[in-house]
Amino acid sequence: MTLRKRKERKDLEVYLNNKILRQVNTMKYLGIIIDNKLTFSEYITHMSEKCTKIIFALSKSAKLNWGLSHKTL
Repeated sequence: MTLRKRKERKDLEVYLNNKILRQVNTMKYLGIIIDNKLTFSEYITHMSEKCTKIIFALSKSAKLNWGLSHKTL
C-alpha cells in the first residue's frame, strides 16, 4: 500500500466584478482569525496572548490595590 500525497492547487484565481481577488493566508472575520487550512491555531495563539496580558494586568492591580500575596492569586 502506498501513501499518495494529494496535490493541492495553491494558486486559485477568483474573480469578482471582473477583478481578481488576491489570496491571503489568514483573515479576520467577526473577530475570529481563520487560516487557509482552517486549523484556528493562529486564533488560539492570539487569544492566549490576549488572556495572558489581561491576567498579568489583573494580578498586578490586585497586588497594588489589595495587597494580595502570590499564593492567594
